[in-house]
Amino acid sequence: MILGIAYWLISPIFIDKEVNESLKDIQQNISEKSEENNQEAEPVQGITVLKKGTLQGESGHRASGEVSLVQSGDKFFVRFEESFDSENGPDLFVHLGKDGQYDKDVNLGKLKGNIGSQNYEIPAEVNIDDYSEVWIWCRAFSVPFASTVLE
Repeated sequence: MILGIAYWLISPIFIDKEVNESLKDIQQNISEKSEENNQEAEPVQGITVLKKGTLQGESGHRASGEVSLVQSGDKFFVRFEESFDSENGPDLFVHLGKDGQYDKDVNLGKLKGNIGSQNYEIPAEVNIDDYSEVWIWCRAFSVPFASTVLE
């Protein structure tokens, strides 16, 4: 059992996972959700980049790359651009934050990979005006891996 826990905690450090989601994936995601809810699919509007930032590593972890806040129709997404590259780790999640603190209640999901472009939908009940930062948070050790201020 101890070996299993140690493997879970340590192995991600040595394993890279690359993701290549596009902006078109955001539009496809919106269309699929409309179909799942038996709603008539409305035409998807273009994607607008609202804010951008550059990731910086935290707590001695390495991270770099551009992050964008984008809007498509009435939905908002955090997008890690193609330049995203981070040290990997166990139990990493994407959060919104403000004033130098991540908000544990605004969890956008598990980090899909530590390299490459990826999209995270912001829940409709979240007021994006209340947040100005994107965080990668390690839940296993309760430490930040990376963050950026969106401007």
